[in-house]
Amino acid sequence: MYGLINSSLQNMIRKNFGDGTWDKIISESGVPLDSFLSMRSYDDEITYKLVGATSTVLNTPASECLRLFGHHWVLEVAGKSYGPLLDAAGNDMVEFLRNMNALHDRISGTFVEFVPPQFKVEEVTDGHYNIHYLSTREGLSPFVYGLLEGLAIRFNSELTILKQTDVPVENGEHTVFEVMVE
Repeated sequence: MYGLINSSLQNMIRKNFGDGTWDKIISESGVPLDSFLSMRSYDDEITYKLVGATSTVLNTPASECLRLFGHHWVLEVAGKSYGPLLDAAGNDMVEFLRNMNALHDRISGTFVEFVPPQFKVEEVTDGHYNIHYLSTREGLSPFVYGLLEGLAIRFNSELTILKQTDVPVENGEHTVFEVMVE
């Protein structure tokens, strides 16, 4: 993953829990201090170690840490770093999700070896959707859960996540979020 992810996690922790907590997380993780250059690609294991250490230090399940990071990513990082692109990607939450792959395509030229997830939105009935998240990485569905919640806030929508189903795949993960959006 890119250093932008690692530095954004660092910013979230410092903002919400203070520098001392971040220092404990870095110590617990054993991650090198030079793992935070935004445009540099790092081994995914570095990010996973940071999340694991965050879970340990905060005494909070890793899934909850990732969900909170999803909120932070949408509401703090993406809006500030990619505001005009986000604005162009949709006027409401569902339109934005339908354009997520195109958004990732637009920024892929910025990042070398960028491997974004894929999203597919299926309308079941009016306001009821299945959102498919497909990734070569494992364990990040809680982050996407938080992204969905953050997008609902960004677009002033009411979101209910009715069900989350993991679909078996050979590599990575495929999760289907059954949601209601108003």
